[in-house]
Amino acid sequence: MVEQKKSWWQNHRPSKRRLIQVYAALLHNANIKGFVEGEIYTGPTKNVCVPGFNCYSCPAAVGACPLGALQNALASSCARAPYYVLGILMLFGLTLGRTICGWLCPLGLIQELVHKLPTPKLGKNRLTRALSWLKYVILGVFVIAIPLAYSVQSFPVPAFCKYICPAGTLEGAMGLLSNPGNTPYFSMLGILFTRKFVILVLILTACIFIYRAFCRFICPLGAIYGLFARLSLLGVKVEASKCTHCGRCVSHCKMDVRRVGDHECIHCGECEGVCPEKAISWKLGSIRLKSNEGTDKTAEKTRRARSIIAWIIALAVLAGVLWYYNRPLEESSDATAQQVQAEVTPPQYEEAILPETDDAPFDHEQGTAVADVPVEDDTPAGNEVGMRCPDFTVSLYSSDGERFALADTRGKPVVINFWATWCTPCVGELPYFQQLYDNYGEQIELVAIHSNLVTDDVQAFIDSEGLSIPFALDADGSVIQSLGGSTMLPMTVVLDRDGKIVYNKVGSVTYAQLESLVTPLLAEETMTPDDEREEAEIATVPIEDDTPVGNEVGMRCPDFTVSLYSSDGEQFALADTRGKPTVINFWATWCTPCVGELPYFQQLYDNYGEQIEVVAIHSNLVTDDVQAFIDSEGLTIPFALDADGSVIKSLGGSTLLPMTVVLDSGGSIVYNKVGSVTYAELESLIAPLL
Repeated sequence: MVEQKKSWWQNHRPSKRRLIQVYAALLHNANIKGFVEGEIYTGPTKNVCVPGFNCYSCPAAVGACPLGALQNALASSCARAPYYVLGILMLFGLTLGRTICGWLCPLGLIQELVHKLPTPKLGKNRLTRALSWLKYVILGVFVIAIPLAYSVQSFPVPAFCKYICPAGTLEGAMGLLSNPGNTPYFSMLGILFTRKFVILVLILTACIFIYRAFCRFICPLGAIYGLFARLSLLGVKVEASKCTHCGRCVSHCKMDVRRVGDHECIHCGECEGVCPEKAISWKLGSIRLKSNEGTDKTAEKTRRARSIIAWIIALAVLAGVLWYYNRPLEESSDATAQQVQAEVTPPQYEEAILPETDDAPFDHEQGTAVADVPVEDDTPAGNEVGMRCPDFTVSLYSSDGERFALADTRGKPVVINFWATWCTPCVGELPYFQQLYDNYGEQIELVAIHSNLVTDDVQAFIDSEGLSIPFALDADGSVIQSLGGSTMLPMTVVLDRDGKIVYNKVGSVTYAQLESLVTPLLAEETMTPDDEREEAEIATVPIEDDTPVGNEVGMRCPDFTVSLYSSDGEQFALADTRGKPTVINFWATWCTPCVGELPYFQQLYDNYGEQIEVVAIHSNLVTDDVQAFIDSEGLTIPFALDADGSVIKSLGGSTLLPMTVVLDSGGSIVYNKVGSVTYAELESLIAPLL
């Protein structure tokens, strides 16, 4: 039995290369707690490129993907030369070359593990050798040409990452969506994700039958490292004096090599053992690192001792790295501290934390301070609509030490835009904020705050676009965090004259939306107690509601009429619901989060059906028998069809589902958001309206 186990282990134990691959994958993705938190790591090491192919957006990734960094740099090349990225790629190429592909690349490890599935395999042939040149075409078109073409328009398009990259889909998108806390984002997935998911499935399927199919046919990073094949210092080399050109090394290799060490060779070292003349060995330049010839016992013992010491050091380093990225952190940011303080401290006992004065130093390197200034208003500070926005101070671009302090804006509506140069939707909507600033700059305060992840010369970008909005930097990410944001951009927050949040959403906006948010706040007048009493007396007199119609909180919901399912021509008319709160749910049978939350709306309908109106409106994209689905689920909510999509559009929606809208008894919007909801959230929205 012992001999059988020993024999099994000898046949199945991982090779040294496999252990190093796993080790490298852990180093590339040391922030394992990112999967638990469902957030992307944005610490200081994220500014450094790792050697292997590893998605920046993977929750565990601790460094930047060199291919993504190259595309981003080329997209910004009109503003500055991509010295860093080109330099780091040359460094990796000249020292390691495609040894990175064979030993350090996490995606290479995934491909090799997938290839181990027991199926018939397709060996290399003339077709695979011809297809191996495809990756150079992809490098030229998607990594270089398209980003450079769009750079002329200052419109960054990392084409390979956006349209092809399987690592972005597998590690980034699926890594983030695997966290239950990110479930609402399922509704935001569109056709682009679907296409990339199909590409991922096709590539992984190809890897089952073809060894490292992605590396051989598609990977632009491997193509780049392949350009350094003749120059790289480390790798397997052939001693010409010993080689008899028998061809065993090439025939044994699973890659499309024509000779050992060419641009297709990943230096896995498997050809060493098949060379009858022992002509292949590992070399660092002209220095032989490992000989394929026999050694005496003393030398073998020395080599093993050194190997053990090296592994002990390596494991100690890995343990230290894993501890560093996954250690429990104290909530040290001012933003978090203020949020906690607002939750647990009565307003009358809040301690003042003021922005910089002569006696209160300001960290100019960080450029950010988040504080909670005591005010008479006892509205709790937070990031939800109706709460008071936590105070903050940020350093402005294009100024000599000037800052934007939220505390100084009281008495004016405030528009805060969180953006980044590398965020295509952010750049696309900046002209709308500029237009708003040009039209209402005397009546409002506006600031565009750049993410703490800076990959371009922000000031150069601002100057090139001719933008005059006040631009600032969220140097440590504390401002966006205090408002409930993360790494998802763009994000817009609108405050009223008293600093209370009236709008806080992730996603692009139009000028019309911005104007519809700001104009109602400009009409507000500060009233004295006598004015309030007079208004109260006037309010007792029935007058026609002059609340503007729109899709934002506080506006009157546009009227609509939709045909109901399970009825003979019956309709749901919003005009008939006046006097009762109304809950509108936009959903579809093909939307998994929509189906998952329907029981909550049913429960709300069962508990409050006499006091409120509820309607679930199906998308105009119908792919199933909706009535059959309703019957199979035993749902009794009124279900309707938005036949032409006009209803959801009138409320600012699109194809993103689910979406929930709540109206008060007068038909004014009190809640309008895309994303899943729970029963507790629905009940908390309805209870104050009853």
